[in-house]
Amino acid sequence: MAGTAKKLRIGQLVEVEGRLYDVVPDAEHGVTLEPAITLSVEEIHRRTGGRAATPAEIEEFFGDIPSDGEG
Repeated sequence: MAGTAKKLRIGQLVEVEGRLYDVVPDAEHGVTLEPAITLSVEEIHRRTGGRAATPAEIEEFFGDIPSDGEG
């Protein structure tokens, strides 16, 4: 069964075999597909019972990682 090629636009959300993908620019000035981020952090926390890390937890987990001082 032959399909028809469709022109994709950057920022477009497409479905392929039931999965969602974002159309994003690639290094050759074309486009590529990346898995879509369809849930917010808040929604993921709600579904899993998770929460944001506290500043103390961030320091505990990542405090030993060298920083370039830019953020």
